[in-house]
Amino acid sequence: MGHAGAGHVHSHSGFIQDDTAGFAVTVTLMAQAYPVNTTVKTVTVEGDWFTVTTEDGGAGKAHARRGITPYEAELALRTVGADAIFNQQIVLEAFGRIYGQGVSEVPVALQTALCHAVMNTFLAKYPENFVYEDESLAGTCGGCLGTVLTIDGHPVSVMATLNAATGGTGPIEDAEGNLAYGGKGVAMQRLGLDKLPTIVLESKAYVPAACSELSADVLWVRYNEEADNPVVGKALCCGAHDASVVTMCSNTAYPRGGKELETMTHQLGERIAELGVALSAAQSSVEKVSLIGELAVLVSQDAGGVTFMSSALNTLVGGGGLQPGMAAVLSMAVSGVNIRRWHIPAVSPMDVRQYLRVVTAATPHLVANIDEATQLVRARQILMPPDTF
Repeated sequence: MGHAGAGHVHSHSGFIQDDTAGFAVTVTLMAQAYPVNTTVKTVTVEGDWFTVTTEDGGAGKAHARRGITPYEAELALRTVGADAIFNQQIVLEAFGRIYGQGVSEVPVALQTALCHAVMNTFLAKYPENFVYEDESLAGTCGGCLGTVLTIDGHPVSVMATLNAATGGTGPIEDAEGNLAYGGKGVAMQRLGLDKLPTIVLESKAYVPAACSELSADVLWVRYNEEADNPVVGKALCCGAHDASVVTMCSNTAYPRGGKELETMTHQLGERIAELGVALSAAQSSVEKVSLIGELAVLVSQDAGGVTFMSSALNTLVGGGGLQPGMAAVLSMAVSGVNIRRWHIPAVSPMDVRQYLRVVTAATPHLVANIDEATQLVRARQILMPPDTF
C-alpha cells in the first residue's frame, strides 16, 4: 500500500521529500501484472483546470485555486512524453520547484492531475480488475485504486492512494498509510486490507537527523516495536538482506500516545502570531520585507509538518498513518550529498526497482509468519475514531 501526498514536499526542521514514492512503487507493481502506458499524451487547460491524458486512455483533472496563467500552461506542456508515474520528477522538470500549503498551487494541481491520470489508465484498460473510490473526505480531491496481484505465488492485495486537497493547496493526509477513512475505507474493505498485515510504502525523504551523513540514498524500514507489526518490519529487513539492498532498519519509529503534532501546531501558530505582531508595528520597508520573508519560509516549509494530518488522529497513528498492530513502513532516506545538489528529492525508476526488490523478497518471509502477524493485528488493532476530525 503506497500513497502520493500531492504537494507534501517540505516539513519542519529541514525535512524534504518526494511524497509520491509509495504511489510510484505501488502502481509500478500493478503494471507488472496489468501492463499500461502511462506516458503523458496531452496536458490541456480550461479555466483553472488541468486535464492530463495518457497514451493508454487515462484522464485526470485538478484545478489551481488562483488560476493558471498561459505561461504556466506552456510550462506544463513539458510533461508531455514523460511517464506520469514519476510525477514529482516531471513537475520539477517543468516548473523547477514545488511547494505545498497553497504556495505553489499550479505545480501541485498538475501533480494531482497526473496521479489521477495514472489511476484512471488502469481503470480504462482493465475495468473489471480494479476497484476505485474517491477520497471523499472534507476538502480533498484524491482517490484510491486497488487490486489483487500474485507475488511469488501468493495473492496480495495492493492499493495506491492519492491524498490531495482541492485547489492545489494540500495535501490532507487523514487517509494516508493504511488508514481506512472515506472512500479508501470502502476500497480497503473490498480488498480485505482492513484486516491484513500491511507493508506501507512511503516517501523518498531527507530527514536531517538520520540522513545528513549518508553518502548515498538507502532504503529505510521503520516501525514501532510496541505499537506496529514487528513481523512485517522484520520481513522487510530480511527481504532487504536477501535482495542485497542496503537498508537501514529502525524499530523505534512512529511513537504513539503523545501530542507532538498538536504541540508543533501550537508552536508554529505562536511564531506566526509573533511575526504578525512585529509586522503590525513595523515602519521601514526593509523590516516589513524581512518579516514577510520569514513568514513565507514558515508557510512554505515548516507548515507542511503540521497541516498534513489532524492532530488527534496523529496521536493514534503517528506520522506514517499506521493503524496500530497492522503495518511497517518501507521508505527511502536521501543522502546529505544528494539533497545539497538537488534541494528537492524525486523518486526515479531505479529507486522504484530497489523498493520492489525488497518487497518481492520480503513477501515469502511475511507469508511464512502470517499467523503471528495476523495475531498481532487482532491483539493491537484499536477502534479508530470516525472521520470527523
